[in-house]
Amino acid sequence: MGSVVQQINLYRGQAAAASASDGARLMLYAGIGALLIVGVLAVLGEVYLSGLSEERDAVAGTLRRQEAELAKFRASLHKPKIDPFLEAELANLRALQRNLDANLTAITQHTAAAPSGFSPFFGGLARNTLDGLWFNTVGLSAGGTEMVLRGQTTEPALIPRLLQTLAAEEAFSGRTFRNVTFERQEESPSAVVDFELRSAQAEEVGDAG
Repeated sequence: MGSVVQQINLYRGQAAAASASDGARLMLYAGIGALLIVGVLAVLGEVYLSGLSEERDAVAGTLRRQEAELAKFRASLHKPKIDPFLEAELANLRALQRNLDANLTAITQHTAAAPSGFSPFFGGLARNTLDGLWFNTVGLSAGGTEMVLRGQTTEPALIPRLLQTLAAEEAFSGRTFRNVTFERQEESPSAVVDFELRSAQAEEVGDAG
């Protein structure tokens, strides 16, 4: 009979143990690498936060300096003194403006009372001129209801003639001149007479009836 030979590999167990040891070593190296990465990231984060803190402190310091400079500048400013003359001028201008506003209001009211304006009065005077008589002043007031005529003439008798011719004008229709004054200029070689005609006021016309 032949003999049976059985061979046993005694190196298989050693290979398995070596493989397990290599895997554990690899895991150890991976864990150490991860720890190193986390540590590096933590250090970088601290450095970044430290830079932000320094930048914030620098900005805060700059802001405090600027606030101090602003406060110093405000303290150096002086309130300007107002010139009393300018104040008086301003008060006068305001008073003048009030007077002008009042005049404009009065003119507006007179214009509303006499919508045709004052041109008919002056047109009537222009159409009824007399030789030897001329006007120096023509005044209208109370919306044209009151009139003053001042002028000069070489013959006082021309005044009644003037009033007769003016009575034909529509603008002078119904108008009564109650006050007539004459004053002779003695120093004038031509004996010129100053005259003034004043129309009767509304209440005077009513009383005359």
